[in-house]
Amino acid sequence: MGDCRDNNTNATQTADVQLRSGDLVMSDFDGTVTLVDTGLAVFEALKLAKAWYWEDLWRAGEIDSMRCLTEQWALVKLPPEELLELIDSLALDECFPEFVRRARAAGAQVVIVSDGLDFYLDRMLERLGFVICAGDPQPDDDSCLARFVNHAALTDEGIEISFPHRNEDCDLCGNCKTAHLERLRGSYQRIIYIGDGYSDKCAAEHADVVFAKHNLARLLAERDVPYLSFESFDDIIKATLE
Repeated sequence: MGDCRDNNTNATQTADVQLRSGDLVMSDFDGTVTLVDTGLAVFEALKLAKAWYWEDLWRAGEIDSMRCLTEQWALVKLPPEELLELIDSLALDECFPEFVRRARAAGAQVVIVSDGLDFYLDRMLERLGFVICAGDPQPDDDSCLARFVNHAALTDEGIEISFPHRNEDCDLCGNCKTAHLERLRGSYQRIIYIGDGYSDKCAAEHADVVFAKHNLARLLAERDVPYLSFESFDDIIKATLE
């Protein structure tokens, strides 16, 4: 793993964002724990230009993420073993495990919320050394990492996607991150949200502290929602744990 302590950071140093007992950190995955969005990296590598047609419709609010994901991944025709080989080549933020370790040492808990797919998310988290939890995170359980994500099965006929965390009252996202945030809020004193994209906007607006980059930072700035900038988990370590 790379050195997570010697990189430069532009993260704002603010005393109130120091992690402590009673905090829950909710982190996006694609473009946040990964260095690039996993799906878009796969579509680009395979030169699937049609995938950007669906992406643009989703970002414009013309279709929901369930339709977008289903149509995009239907374009992928690789055999499962070749697709997993491509997934294994994608870079991760090597400072994320150090962030989780130190956040837990400070008494906080960490959970992943993603509108991506579990077949690659679980594999990539395991690459970073994590054991995956089923169900909600437990405040004192450091043995595994809880995650909420859409389900996908790799078959010889293609990728079969289902949405176990969809919110019937909202038709925007396959995995409603805000619903997870509000359900878990009662067990924690503060919710800290970390993300980078469109699927993070609603949950970020309901969090107590937000770290944002890329499209999420732009969307929050447009709505005058306060946030702290970051580029990597090394920035967040320095802002919240030092």
